[in-house]
Formats: sequence, structure tokens, C-alpha cells
Amino acid sequence: MMSIPARAMTKQEAFDEIVQLADPSVGWIKLEGTATPQRVSLDGWDPFNATSQAGNVGGIIIRHWPSGTRALDNREPHGTAPDLLDPRHALALFRLCRWLSENWSGLTELYHVGISGDGTGQRIDCHGQGRAADFIGVGGTNDDGDRWNRTVNDDWGTVSTALTPGGNWPAGTGSNVSYRLAAPEAAAADEWSAGFFRELYAFIASEWQDRSDDPDGPAEPTTIGERSFIMHPDHPATAPGTPHGREAHKTHIHMQIGATGTE
Repeated sequence: MMSIPARAMTKQEAFDEIVQLADPSVGWIKLEGTATPQRVSLDGWDPFNATSQAGNVGGIIIRHWPSGTRALDNREPHGTAPDLLDPRHALALFRLCRWLSENWSGLTELYHVGISGDGTGQRIDCHGQGRAADFIGVGGTNDDGDRWNRTVNDDWGTVSTALTPGGNWPAGTGSNVSYRLAAPEAAAADEWSAGFFRELYAFIASEWQDRSDDPDGPAEPTTIGERSFIMHPDHPATAPGTPHGREAHKTHIHMQIGATGTE
């Protein structure tokens, strides 16, 4: 993990690092169009072979997956690098891609259901301003050459345990929640997912907003089940029928830089 979280940087500081990463002598990323300290667009670039590749950011192919579930596998056929990003968010995404590539053997793809800014100017919250992402899952190829994937929906948000019968926190649970994949029956059934989502959450908490929307926030990050700006299936906030609580985040992890509303 990096010593200075992306959330704690100014736009100019993050932009300066982005420009360094895109320098041909470094070659980690490629920028598309005109980049400024207010907005950057990433282009697909394979840093290992020094060649253009659709959707490649830091060695990971970024793909849109609207349904977020294997039951409705409607991923876009080609990767697409995110556009119109706040440079802090762009830097956090690059760091996430590098972490995924370096720490998870065979992992080559990141899936999302919203990662770019809004070019129309109609949406002016953290998503519209290119400061947020809705993470769906990851995928890759194992040692036998077989393709695999894990999604928040299929491998976390709908997993049934003694605490989440049928895949849901029972009515009346309130904020008394915990990481469901830590339950013995869930961890035994899918040890990889249990470990992956726990470690992924820790990385997100190290770069995006965690306990507050302040630039730095407290030194001690949250763990799954505590109140946080990171939204996910086991978040303590409950708000059925709205886009705000854990019920609305059974399929994805929401992470953001800065305030939820307009900055």
C-alpha cells in the first residue's frame, strides 16, 4: 500500500503522480486526450509489453458488467479504460490495479458497474464528478488455463449463512452486522473469496474514504461491519427501498474520494 492515500492528496499532487506514471520512460499508464489537474482520462495500455490494449490499466483489464452476476453474464466484450476522472480517483484506481496484479495470481480483470465521470454535466455527485466506483468483481485464468471470476453478488452478497439465511440479513437486524464470509460455513465453502474480499476491503480503506470524508481520516481503518463510506453487502446502514443502505449494495462495493455530493 502507498504511504500517502489518494484521498489525502490534492488534485495537483495526484495529477503530478499520474503524469509521472504516464511518462514514456516509466510507462505504467497511458492518458487519453487532454489531461488537467481537474480531469484525466485513462487509455488502455499494457505496461508489461509496452503496447496499447483496450481497458488495460496497470496490468488489469477493466470491464463493465451491468448485471454483476454469472446468472446474467452480460459483460461488455472489450475492456474500456475509465474516463473523466478526478486525478485522485484515477491514482487510487491505478494503485488498486497494481495491487490486484501483484498479489493475486492469475487475476487479470476488474469488473464494475460505474467508474467514469459524467461528461454531460448533469450528474454532479461523487460518481458524476469522477470520484467514485462501483466494484463488481474480478476474474482471470488459473494454472490449467480455465477462466474464473468472483463477484460481490454471487460470492458475497447473496451467500447464505446462519446469520444471513437465504442470503439476506433478517428484518430487525439493524446495524448489528458482521462479515458474513467469516462465518465458518462460508469460509469453508469458499476460502478464496472470504480472504479476497476481506483484503480488498482493507486496500480500499487505505486509498478511498473510510470513516469520514476528510482528506486524511483516522489512522485506524475500519473492518467489514463497521460504519464507513465504503458501501457493501454487510454495511451496518440499512435502508430498504433506497439507494443508500446495504440492501442497495448486495451486488457491488461503492468507494469514493471526497464528499458524496458535489465538490
